[in-house]
Amino acid sequence: MPLRSLFVLVSALCASAAFADGPTAKEVLQKAKERGALNLVGLRAELKLVTAVGDKAKEQLLMTTARSINGKQHALARFSAPVGVAGVAVLTVEGKPGEGDDVSLYLPKLKRVRKVAKADRGKAFMDTDFSYADIVSTGASDDGVSLKGTEKVDGRDCYVLEGQGQADSPYGKVALWVDTQTFVPLRVDYADKEGQPYKKYRTVKLKAFKDRAIAAESTMENVKTGSKTTLTVLKLEESTLGEEEFTERALERG
Repeated sequence: MPLRSLFVLVSALCASAAFADGPTAKEVLQKAKERGALNLVGLRAELKLVTAVGDKAKEQLLMTTARSINGKQHALARFSAPVGVAGVAVLTVEGKPGEGDDVSLYLPKLKRVRKVAKADRGKAFMDTDFSYADIVSTGASDDGVSLKGTEKVDGRDCYVLEGQGQADSPYGKVALWVDTQTFVPLRVDYADKEGQPYKKYRTVKLKAFKDRAIAAESTMENVKTGSKTTLTVLKLEESTLGEEEFTERALERG
Protein backbone atom coordinates (compact mmCIF):
# COMPACT_ATOMS: atom_id res chain seq x y z
CA MET A 1 0.00 0.00 0.00
CA PRO A 2 1.42 3.44 -0.93
CA LEU A 3 2.54 5.52 2.05
CA ARG A 4 -0.03 8.28 1.32
CA SER A 5 -2.91 5.79 1.18
CA LEU A 6 -1.76 4.20 4.41
CA PHE A 7 -1.65 7.64 6.09
CA VAL A 8 -5.20 8.45 4.94
CA LEU A 9 -6.49 5.09 6.18
CA VAL A 10 -4.83 5.43 9.60
CA SER A 11 -6.10 9.00 9.96
CA ALA A 12 -9.66 7.90 9.14
CA LEU A 13 -9.51 5.04 11.62
CA CYS A 14 -8.18 7.32 14.36
CA ALA A 15 -10.92 9.88 13.68
CA SER A 16 -13.58 7.17 13.81
CA ALA A 17 -12.23 5.83 17.08
CA ALA A 18 -12.11 9.30 18.62
CA PHE A 19 -15.68 10.00 17.54
CA ALA A 20 -16.86 6.67 18.93
CA ASP A 21 -15.65 7.76 22.36
CA GLY A 22 -17.71 10.95 22.20
CA PRO A 23 -21.31 11.56 23.28
CA THR A 24 -24.26 9.74 21.74
CA ALA A 25 -26.89 11.45 19.62
CA LYS A 26 -29.39 11.50 22.51
CA GLU A 27 -26.76 12.93 24.87
CA VAL A 28 -25.97 15.78 22.47
CA LEU A 29 -29.67 16.48 21.93
CA GLN A 30 -30.35 16.41 25.67
CA LYS A 31 -27.52 18.86 26.39
CA ALA A 32 -28.87 21.18 23.69
CA LYS A 33 -32.39 20.97 25.17
CA GLU A 34 -31.11 21.64 28.68
CA ARG A 35 -29.76 24.97 27.47
CA GLY A 36 -32.73 25.88 25.32
CA ALA A 37 -32.36 27.43 21.89
CA LEU A 38 -30.56 30.53 23.24
CA ASN A 39 -28.96 29.06 26.42
CA LEU A 40 -30.93 31.44 28.65
CA VAL A 41 -31.91 28.96 31.38
CA GLY A 42 -31.56 30.73 34.73
CA LEU A 43 -31.27 34.16 33.11
CA ARG A 44 -33.60 37.10 32.54
CA ALA A 45 -33.24 38.60 29.09
CA GLU A 46 -34.69 41.54 27.22
CA LEU A 47 -35.18 40.54 23.59
CA LYS A 48 -36.00 42.34 20.37
CA LEU A 49 -37.85 40.50 17.62
CA VAL A 50 -37.87 42.00 14.14
CA THR A 51 -39.96 40.19 11.53
CA ALA A 52 -39.46 41.26 7.93
CA VAL A 53 -41.39 40.35 4.80
CA GLY A 54 -40.07 42.12 1.73
CA ASP A 55 -39.60 45.80 2.64
CA LYS A 56 -42.00 45.68 5.59
CA ALA A 57 -40.77 45.02 9.12
CA LYS A 58 -42.39 44.78 12.53
CA GLU A 59 -40.56 45.08 15.86
CA GLN A 60 -41.56 43.55 19.19
CA LEU A 61 -39.92 43.73 22.63
CA LEU A 62 -40.25 41.18 25.41
CA MET A 63 -38.71 39.98 28.62
CA THR A 64 -38.06 36.28 28.91
CA THR A 65 -36.62 33.89 31.43
CA ALA A 66 -36.22 30.12 31.56
CA ARG A 67 -35.81 27.64 34.38
CA SER A 68 -35.53 23.90 34.80
CA ILE A 69 -38.18 22.62 37.24
CA ASN A 70 -38.37 18.91 38.08
CA GLY A 71 -36.26 18.15 35.02
CA LYS A 72 -38.52 20.08 32.61
CA GLN A 73 -37.69 23.32 30.86
CA HIS A 74 -40.06 26.19 31.67
CA ALA A 75 -39.94 29.41 29.61
CA LEU A 76 -41.83 32.60 30.43
CA ALA A 77 -42.14 35.51 27.99
CA ARG A 78 -43.89 38.86 28.56
CA PHE A 79 -44.31 41.39 25.75
CA SER A 80 -43.83 45.11 26.42
CA ALA A 81 -44.16 46.54 22.89
CA PRO A 82 -45.80 47.43 20.57
CA VAL A 83 -49.03 48.60 22.19
CA GLY A 84 -51.07 45.86 20.53
CA VAL A 85 -49.24 43.04 22.32
CA ALA A 86 -48.07 44.79 25.51
CA GLY A 87 -48.95 42.66 28.52
CA VAL A 88 -49.34 39.41 26.60
CA ALA A 89 -47.55 36.57 28.38
CA VAL A 90 -46.67 33.06 27.24
CA LEU A 91 -45.70 30.15 29.48
CA THR A 92 -44.19 27.09 27.79
CA VAL A 93 -43.51 23.88 29.72
CA GLU A 94 -41.54 21.03 28.16
CA GLY A 95 -43.70 17.96 27.58
CA LYS A 96 -42.92 14.36 28.41
CA PRO A 97 -40.83 12.34 25.92
CA GLY A 98 -42.95 11.72 22.84
CA GLU A 99 -45.41 14.47 23.77
CA GLY A 100 -45.65 18.10 22.74
CA ASP A 101 -44.96 21.05 25.04
CA ASP A 102 -47.69 22.62 27.17
CA VAL A 103 -48.33 26.24 26.16
CA SER A 104 -50.44 28.78 28.08
CA LEU A 105 -51.23 32.26 26.78
CA TYR A 106 -52.35 35.24 28.89
CA LEU A 107 -54.32 37.91 27.02
CA PRO A 108 -54.69 41.14 29.05
CA LYS A 109 -57.70 42.34 27.07
CA LEU A 110 -59.61 39.22 28.12
CA LYS A 111 -57.90 39.07 31.53
CA ARG A 112 -57.62 35.32 31.37
CA VAL A 113 -55.28 32.47 30.49
CA ARG A 114 -56.04 30.04 27.72
CA LYS A 115 -54.30 26.87 26.61
CA VAL A 116 -52.83 26.82 23.12
CA ALA A 117 -54.39 23.77 21.47
CA LYS A 118 -52.10 20.99 20.28
CA ALA A 119 -53.12 21.68 16.70
CA ASP A 120 -51.99 25.31 17.06
CA ARG A 121 -48.56 24.73 18.65
CA GLY A 122 -46.90 24.64 15.25
CA LYS A 123 -48.37 28.01 14.29
CA ALA A 124 -46.52 31.33 14.36
CA PHE A 125 -45.56 32.65 17.78
CA MET A 126 -47.06 36.16 18.00
CA ASP A 127 -46.83 36.68 14.22
CA THR A 128 -43.10 35.84 14.04
CA ASP A 129 -41.33 33.07 12.14
CA PHE A 130 -40.81 31.16 15.38
CA SER A 131 -43.58 28.74 16.33
CA TYR A 132 -44.82 27.98 19.83
CA ALA A 133 -43.01 24.63 19.44
CA ASP A 134 -39.69 26.48 18.93
CA ILE A 135 -39.76 28.42 22.20
CA VAL A 136 -38.42 25.71 24.51
CA SER A 137 -37.17 22.90 22.32
CA THR A 138 -34.97 22.36 19.29
CA GLY A 139 -37.88 20.75 17.45
CA ALA A 140 -36.29 17.30 17.21
CA SER A 141 -37.73 14.20 18.86
CA ASP A 142 -35.54 12.03 21.08
CA ASP A 143 -36.76 8.94 19.26
CA GLY A 144 -34.70 7.90 16.27
CA VAL A 145 -32.26 10.82 16.37
CA SER A 146 -28.88 9.93 14.86
CA LEU A 147 -25.43 11.46 15.02
CA LYS A 148 -23.99 11.86 11.53
CA GLY A 149 -20.55 13.20 12.47
CA THR A 150 -19.05 16.63 12.89
CA GLU A 151 -18.91 19.68 10.61
CA LYS A 152 -17.81 23.26 10.97
CA VAL A 153 -20.32 26.11 11.12
CA ASP A 154 -18.76 29.56 10.91
CA GLY A 155 -15.43 28.06 11.91
CA ARG A 156 -16.77 26.20 14.98
CA ASP A 157 -16.92 22.41 15.31
CA CYS A 158 -20.47 21.06 15.54
CA TYR A 159 -22.15 17.71 16.09
CA VAL A 160 -24.56 16.99 13.24
CA LEU A 161 -27.85 15.38 14.29
CA GLU A 162 -30.76 14.21 12.17
CA GLY A 163 -34.18 13.14 13.40
CA GLN A 164 -37.93 13.48 13.22
CA GLY A 165 -39.91 16.48 14.39
CA GLN A 166 -41.45 16.46 17.85
CA ALA A 167 -45.08 15.59 18.47
CA ASP A 168 -47.45 18.48 17.74
CA SER A 169 -44.75 20.32 15.78
CA PRO A 170 -45.16 21.19 12.08
CA TYR A 171 -41.85 19.50 11.24
CA GLY A 172 -41.31 16.19 9.52
CA LYS A 173 -37.51 16.09 9.68
CA VAL A 174 -35.02 18.19 11.63
CA ALA A 175 -31.26 18.51 11.15
CA LEU A 176 -29.20 20.23 13.87
CA TRP A 177 -25.64 21.50 14.08
CA VAL A 178 -24.79 21.70 17.81
CA ASP A 179 -21.61 23.45 18.95
CA THR A 180 -19.25 20.84 20.44
CA GLN A 181 -17.99 23.24 23.14
CA THR A 182 -21.13 25.09 24.26
CA PHE A 183 -23.87 22.70 23.01
CA VAL A 184 -25.74 25.74 21.67
CA PRO A 185 -27.47 24.96 18.34
CA LEU A 186 -25.76 27.04 15.66
CA ARG A 187 -27.88 25.84 12.76
CA VAL A 188 -31.19 23.99 12.43
CA ASP A 189 -32.85 23.00 9.15
CA TYR A 190 -36.52 22.06 9.25
CA ALA A 191 -38.51 20.11 6.66
CA ASP A 192 -42.30 19.89 6.60
CA LYS A 193 -44.34 16.70 6.85
CA GLU A 194 -43.90 16.15 3.11
CA GLY A 195 -40.11 16.42 3.38
CA GLN A 196 -39.88 19.83 1.70
CA PRO A 197 -37.61 22.61 3.08
CA TYR A 198 -39.61 24.69 5.53
CA LYS A 199 -37.57 26.86 7.92
CA LYS A 200 -33.94 27.67 8.73
CA TYR A 201 -32.63 28.70 12.15
CA ARG A 202 -29.18 30.28 12.44
CA THR A 203 -27.17 31.57 15.38
CA VAL A 204 -25.58 34.72 14.01
CA LYS A 205 -23.60 35.77 17.08
CA LEU A 206 -22.42 33.96 20.21
CA LYS A 207 -21.72 36.03 23.32
CA ALA A 208 -19.96 35.10 26.54
CA PHE A 209 -21.97 35.73 29.72
CA LYS A 210 -20.29 34.62 32.94
CA ASP A 211 -19.86 30.84 32.69
CA ARG A 212 -21.72 30.27 29.44
CA ALA A 213 -22.11 31.25 25.80
CA ILE A 214 -25.49 32.51 24.63
CA ALA A 215 -26.99 33.09 21.20
CA ALA A 216 -26.90 36.89 21.29
CA GLU A 217 -28.38 37.16 17.81
CA SER A 218 -30.22 34.55 15.79
CA THR A 219 -32.61 34.28 12.86
CA MET A 220 -35.50 32.08 11.82
CA GLU A 221 -36.35 32.12 8.12
CA ASN A 222 -39.47 30.68 6.54
CA VAL A 223 -38.20 29.59 3.13
CA LYS A 224 -41.75 29.12 1.83
CA THR A 225 -42.93 32.67 2.51
CA GLY A 226 -39.62 34.54 2.40
CA SER A 227 -40.27 35.95 5.88
CA LYS A 228 -37.42 36.20 8.41
CA THR A 229 -37.40 37.01 12.13
CA THR A 230 -34.23 38.30 13.77
CA LEU A 231 -33.96 37.82 17.53
CA THR A 232 -31.45 40.01 19.39
CA VAL A 233 -30.58 39.88 23.09
CA LEU A 234 -30.50 43.47 24.41
CA LYS A 235 -29.92 42.91 28.15
CA LEU A 236 -29.00 39.98 30.40
CA GLU A 237 -29.08 39.40 34.13
CA GLU A 238 -29.47 36.55 36.58
CA SER A 239 -33.09 35.56 37.07
CA THR A 240 -34.58 35.85 40.56
CA LEU A 241 -37.93 34.26 39.71
CA GLY A 242 -39.01 31.34 41.88
CA GLU A 243 -40.78 28.21 40.68
CA GLU A 244 -44.16 29.70 41.61
CA GLU A 245 -43.74 32.33 38.86
CA PHE A 246 -43.82 29.65 36.16
CA THR A 247 -47.52 28.88 36.64
CA GLU A 248 -50.78 29.92 34.99
CA ARG A 249 -51.84 31.71 38.18
CA ALA A 250 -48.71 33.85 38.03
CA LEU A 251 -49.48 34.75 34.39
CA GLU A 252 -52.72 36.39 35.45
CA ARG A 253 -50.99 38.50 38.09
CA GLY A 254 -48.85 40.19 35.47
